[in-house]
Amino acid sequence: MRFTEHEMTVAVDAVARRLFAVTRPPWRRGDVDAAYDALTMAERYPRKVAAGEIVLPVLTALPERPTVDARPEFTQAEYDEAAEAGSRQLLDHRRPGAWEAMSTRRRRRIVTAAAQLTRVGVGAMPVRRDPDALFVPDHL
Repeated sequence: MRFTEHEMTVAVDAVARRLFAVTRPPWRRGDVDAAYDALTMAERYPRKVAAGEIVLPVLTALPERPTVDARPEFTQAEYDEAAEAGSRQLLDHRRPGAWEAMSTRRRRRIVTAAAQLTRVGVGAMPVRRDPDALFVPDHL
């Protein structure tokens, strides 16, 4: 699916926040949003790179949904199919034949995690506007 740069940036940031939250030790999980906001740009960068490597191939593999004034909605089967295609693309790009060499159980875990993280990213995206209509905000 074609997403705007802003939509993809918001999705990657939401996934980076989620990954930051789940990788913190249980005794430090108080206010995760404040802790993430307190990170410097250099500390956020590796988290965003990791989130982008997981989510961006899956986002581009999702089927096209022309939605205006709403977020795109996908079924779990569509997320799983896109996650498998995106994960296969990423792994085979890094090391050809890596996807086929993996066990079925490990592939399923990778696909499930990528699909769940992509769902988080799509859920955080802003409401889509009509790409053909010229929209200028009245901020003056």
